[in-house]
Amino acid sequence: MDYYLNSVGSTATFLLSDKKGWRLAKVNGKVRDLEPLTRKANPDPRGYPRYEVITVGAVTEVIEHRRAEPIFYITDDPDVLSELVSRAH
Repeated sequence: MDYYLNSVGSTATFLLSDKKGWRLAKVNGKVRDLEPLTRKANPDPRGYPRYEVITVGAVTEVIEHRRAEPIFYITDDPDVLSELVSRAH
């Protein structure tokens, strides 16, 4: 799965492909904030991990970037979800 944000950061596009590279699905979601989020207690001076709160349909997920690399994670950490999903935008 890949994803990218549009140039103004308000929409995320997710692309799901199989092992051969064939596209299985493409969906757009709404990005909650214009800038990536960090946790209030963030020990890394480079600002990682960074998070994006994205809603596709009725499902909201928190995307986690642990470092500057092309890998992302969907986090289910209750502390992260509690802090970031409930944070006012």
